[in-house]
Amino acid sequence: MRPSFAARFYRARPILVALACASPLLLLGGLWWAVNAFLLTPGVPDDDASGEECVWFIVHENGLPRLAGDQRDRFLDHHLQRLVRDQELRRRFAEALRRLTIEEQADFHAHLVDAFKPRVLADVRRFHDLHGEPRRHYVDERIVEYNRVGALLRSGRIDRSAFGKALPDSTQIAGLLLTRTSEQEQQLGLAYLTALAERIKQILADPELKREFEARIATPNTP
Repeated sequence: MRPSFAARFYRARPILVALACASPLLLLGGLWWAVNAFLLTPGVPDDDASGEECVWFIVHENGLPRLAGDQRDRFLDHHLQRLVRDQELRRRFAEALRRLTIEEQADFHAHLVDAFKPRVLADVRRFHDLHGEPRRHYVDERIVEYNRVGALLRSGRIDRSAFGKALPDSTQIAGLLLTRTSEQEQQLGLAYLTALAERIKQILADPELKREFEARIATPNTP
């Protein structure tokens, strides 16, 4: 014999009471999730994004830190190119960065270091995976590529003084990297940097080799 509706309701009553009590909490939880997901999470800046929007996206804990892999690399490459090409964007970017609090500037620096770190570690691991002549060729390729990036930044005439003290120097960047890498990563990175330094020293000591590398650096990558 099937239980009556009254009997079924009586047995289910504790569950219904619990749901009734929990519903305000569930509602608040859902509301907070929606606010966090749609209102407090900044959208990825596009081609029309201002300097202020780019700076805030980098600073925000749900901005640049939430990007990973190709999406993160596309953001970094694309907006670096924009900063190089667009003088007004650089000016607004620098102004926005200077207006940040000390804590926000620290977040800006840390988030950028964390974003670029996977690239650096990928170079380091690739170096250690190679041996002999392939390793030497790889070191040469990296030297050329790093100098191309440096030339690109110089071509944009990016003036560090416009950023005041908001832009970290090489010592501060090195300190940030040390605090955000493991001891093993530091040891592998040191070996890689030592190899780069030794090869650069060889290049600078040989005028013919120096001219060869300067020509390679001046030649853009072809697809």
